[in-house]
Amino acid sequence: MRAGDESFERLRKAIDELAVGDAAELLSEARAEARARVRSMLSDALAQSMLESAREQLERSSHPAPPAAESATAGTAATAAPAEPAQPATEELAWYVYGVVRASDAGRLGELGSVESHQQVITVSEDDVAAAASRVPLHEFGEAQLRKNLSDMDWVERTARAHESVLEAIRQRATVIPMRMCTVYRTEGGIREMLRRESDALDDALAHLEGKTEWGVKVFASPAASDSVSAVEPEGTTGAAYMERKRRERDRRDEEAQKAEQACGDIHERLSRVAADALVAPPQRPEASGHPGEMALNGVYLVEDASQDAFHLEVEALRREYAGLGLELEATGPWPAYNFVPGAIGAAW
Repeated sequence: MRAGDESFERLRKAIDELAVGDAAELLSEARAEARARVRSMLSDALAQSMLESAREQLERSSHPAPPAAESATAGTAATAAPAEPAQPATEELAWYVYGVVRASDAGRLGELGSVESHQQVITVSEDDVAAAASRVPLHEFGEAQLRKNLSDMDWVERTARAHESVLEAIRQRATVIPMRMCTVYRTEGGIREMLRRESDALDDALAHLEGKTEWGVKVFASPAASDSVSAVEPEGTTGAAYMERKRRERDRRDEEAQKAEQACGDIHERLSRVAADALVAPPQRPEASGHPGEMALNGVYLVEDASQDAFHLEVEALRREYAGLGLELEATGPWPAYNFVPGAIGAAW
């Protein structure tokens, strides 16, 4: 085969087309890798921001409030634990806040466990809102030790499970604004100051979340049976035929990706119609999601209690409808409505 031959020219044309396609594919892969790195950097930055916020809260509330502010008065009630004996300096206690409820609902919470097995959740009320909190040892939840503990996955998993367990118990009894894990205040006065400062935003958030729960719907694209051409070609296969097969494979993958994207848009739109509020969260990697397929959609939906049956019927209908495209829908929940707490409140915390 020499330059100028028809077969040579066909092969060269096929190689040129493949090169253009590969360049676009490599660019797409590079972008995906860059996004993954950026997400990792953002996660680190978010963790740092949360720690800095905790440090600021500790510093802001490090000055004890005067006795009058700490005591229960008309319109400023606190469901406090029995008086505790004086603690040694090494056993100084801080306040771990799980969430905020209406003050009128505080009495409905009953006895709840906490992240510390020997402590109970109590409420600290200020005007119309109340924080559900428990006492925790500062030597474990103070800033310096917290930095170390957050790198201990066993500690993180144990604390996260306890935190979510408390929030789930509260959610079953009252509307709750969930606080992020390890939201710690040095004093009860610090909690009261937060409740006063954010009272309007907290009232609005409670009204927004009342009678609703958060559900997640993840859509996974099943791995293709074969995304590459076998390295061992049948005897007699020409270079031009090989290149043509590669081009068809690339076109098939592009077409499948486009169909999956359109399907996810339809899925999110239809679920959003049944929900009171909806948003799309960043997709998770397989190691985080626990699913071998690529996550094509990570939808989050705030669903009214009265609409839950309709929501799940729609999920099931979509699951059947798009199974033929290799898409798998996974519904999770109900969850505390972390994703639908107004941003101003989150920033304040």
